Amino acid sequence: MLGVVAALLLTGISAVADAGEKPRVKYVPPEGFAGHTWGQLRTTFTQLPNEPLGVGAARIKPVEKAVDYECIRNASGECDFYNTLNSLRRTYEGGGMYVLSEYAIEGQGARFGDEKDGVVLHPIVYQFCANWNTGDREAPPNFDEINKFCGMRLMFNSESREELRGKPAEYVTQYDRVLEKLVKKFGKPDNFARKGTVVIETLEAESKGQADRKFRTYRWCPANETLFHTDCVASVTLALDPATGVGTVLYSTPALWEFAFARENNARGDRLFKMLHARR
Repeated sequence: MLGVVAALLLTGISAVADAGEKPRVKYVPPEGFAGHTWGQLRTTFTQLPNEPLGVGAARIKPVEKAVDYECIRNASGECDFYNTLNSLRRTYEGGGMYVLSEYAIEGQGARFGDEKDGVVLHPIVYQFCANWNTGDREAPPNFDEINKFCGMRLMFNSESREELRGKPAEYVTQYDRVLEKLVKKFGKPDNFARKGTVVIETLEAESKGQADRKFRTYRWCPANETLFHTDCVASVTLALDPATGVGTVLYSTPALWEFAFARENNARGDRLFKMLHARR
């Protein structure tokens, strides 16, 4: 029969669950990187260069964590307003001076996957966080004892938006490969969604006019509603700049989240904070 034939190609959507479906992967945070665990002192990383790639600092007041009160009842059994108000207690966390320093070993890289479909990560950047609350902006005498391993920034190159123009919708990018491997290792991220691709075929030819690909920023175990820090040992973030094709996999401990929070509160628009909290 002549006419328009519509073919729906649903890519990335799992079939209806059956007995053979793989069990859901539960998120287990990375414990560190390359044999080093979170919280190790910077002084124990003997292979890193003496000079950092960069250093950032920010200062904030302690952040309110919780507000508690006790109902003090009056003679009629009701909560007495003033006595209950006097029982109000606020608890705080963090605050003070935060410093982040980053280091990289020249030429060092890593790989997600095997030689056939793996993605090269380069450069790989080690991050160290220090925090003190003495009221002094200068580094304290015990700085080496509080400067600890708090994150990893793993970079990779994917296709830019311009390079993807004209390629079929099902074309697998480096970003797609990294996302697939992260989902396999850590499970599905927060707000994870894979959308199907609709291709309309006519008697003349396949429909053109393909829209630009969209790349979301995904996060595993993000911060809670306070935005101060993650409640996990470490979170994972995947982000891509579609204009350049530069991608980032970020391992972030609570200390790194707190630094980003402090930077954002000092000056709006901090890049690290935006990456950690980006929804798209």
